[in-house]
Amino acid sequence: MSLFHRAADLAHKGAVCGLLSVFGFQVWQIGKNVYQGMNYDNHPQKAYIEALRDAADEDYKNYHKTDHRDWYDKDDNSYLDNAPKPKPELKRYFK
Repeated sequence: MSLFHRAADLAHKGAVCGLLSVFGFQVWQIGKNVYQGMNYDNHPQKAYIEALRDAADEDYKNYHKTDHRDWYDKDDNSYLDNAPKPKPELKRYFK
């Protein structure tokens, strides 16, 4: 029984050490990204992110204009035609 307990203790210590190191690595990685900021220069979807950002900026500029409002019917989905679409080669990421 002593051999079984030692093996169980070793497995438990290995599992705890592995989980703590994964948690520590994630804390380090998130902390580094928060401190330094994300590098979007080499992001695979950079153009899509910029298109979303530009569309949000345009909507925000038009938000405070009281002379023109965009009113939609409940069943009208035409505003989705103006939404930026990802490139066809990136479609595999959006299923």
